[in-house]
Parts: sequence; C-alpha cells; structure tokens
Amino acid sequence: MNKINYDVLILARNEENNIRKTLECVCNQTVKPDSIIVINDNSTDETGKIAKKIGVRVIDFPYEHKNWVISGKLGIVFSFGMNYFNKNNSHFMILGADHILPKDYVEKITKNMNDDNVDLSSGIIKNEITESPRGSGRIFTKKAMECINWKYQINYGYETYALFKIQSEGLKVSVYPIITKTQRPTGTNYNKKKFFHMGFSYKALGYTTLYGIGRGFIIAKKFGLYNGFMFSLGFFFNWNINYEEKIRQHCKNNLKYSWKDIINNPKKLFKKMMD
Repeated sequence: MNKINYDVLILARNEENNIRKTLECVCNQTVKPDSIIVINDNSTDETGKIAKKIGVRVIDFPYEHKNWVISGKLGIVFSFGMNYFNKNNSHFMILGADHILPKDYVEKITKNMNDDNVDLSSGIIKNEITESPRGSGRIFTKKAMECINWKYQINYGYETYALFKIQSEGLKVSVYPIITKTQRPTGTNYNKKKFFHMGFSYKALGYTTLYGIGRGFIIAKKFGLYNGFMFSLGFFFNWNINYEEKIRQHCKNNLKYSWKDIINNPKKLFKKMMD
C-alpha cells in the first residue's frame, strides 16, 4: 500500500461539549494525520481554546455571520478551510465536530480505497443506512479534490454536488462497512427551514419532479406532514437556481425510479420510494 499522508478539516461552531472527543479520536488514529485543521466559526464558547490545548491548528473564520448550518452558504466556510490543505498530500478528510471514529478508520478506509481504485469514500454512522459517502467522515484522494477544484459550492446541496461532480467525471466512490458514531443524533438540526432548503437543493441538483414528490411523501411519513410540505415547497419554488447541466443529467441518470415505473410496475415503484 502506498504511503498515506492526509489532512483533516473540521468546522466547529460552539462545540465545546463535543470537540475534545472528536479531536482525540483523530489524534489517536493508527495512521496519524499530517495536520488537523479546525475552523473556529464564530464560536462564543470554549471551542477554540479546547482545540488549541489539544495542539491542533485552529483558524478563526475571518468575519461574523449567522449560523449557516442549514444554508448553502456553509460551503464558504468549508472552502475557506480547504485553502489550508497541503495539496501535496494523498488524502483529505472532512469531519464533523461531534463525530467519533474508530482508531483504524483512516487505515481501513484508505486501504480499501487503494485496493478498489476509489477516490471518495466514507464509513457508516451507527444505525444509519447509506449508499453514498456521507458528508462527515468523507475521505477524498488528491484527484477527487482536484476534481471539485479544492472547494465546495456556495449553493444548496453542496455536499451532494461534490459527490455528483466526482462521479460525473468518471471517478469511483464507495461506502465501506466501518461503523462510526456521533455525539448527538444525526438530524438534530432538521426543522422546517432545513426541509425547505433540502427541497430547494434537490431541485438545484437535478432531481426529477417524480422524485421530488416521492421524497416529500417519505419525509412527511418520517418527520411529519408539515416538514414534508416544507420540503415540497422548497422543491417546487426553486425555479432558477440550478447546478450545471452535466451534474443535473448525472443525477437524473442515476435515480432509483422514473416515470416509466408508474406505467410498468407501480407496486415496485412504491416499494422503491419507501426504501
């Protein structure tokens, strides 16, 4: 296996209750990172001080703003942090400030990536089901970072855009059954505004009307009728904010279901939508 050199990027805003454990699990990886970069994003608590005491590189985001967690503008903060990557390294990880990784996470993921010729990958958070590398815990090769031009988009769905961009350029992605956990339940920040922005991003990325309708029903079932309505509102009110055609076409080409399913096998369509 080729030598692994990697940087870790963590965005943190008022994470004093979580950041220590997350940083400790990164520092204790069997394959040590070259650099751990914490972007202290306008924290008003002890987040920055705790990270500095652990000895990682802490960089304060240079101007004040409201919390962008549910906004496409968070891509600005990610891109700011990516400027501090050592572009000569082989791999780059983006990690949430509350994410806990097993000690051999990087070792196992990068070995599998090398064996399978994969350029973007992640593990799986306990009790979650995913077919695509999730946002936190993602590991990019240098080739993948070059593909997205070392930045996230300043738009809704920026994490999915990066995934689609990499895939649309012919690079492989994968999820490996390496279990991680978070210090707070995923989806904690899901509210009506979050679901509206989610719907907005689905339309921007090229998801079809059928998919939008189906996803709205699924969200209504899982998170309540009002949140399903807010998702649909965001989806159908996005008239003109879209990603480039190549990304949108890639999305359409890889959907699990289409209008043809309604005619050919409506029962199968319903089952796929509920998966």
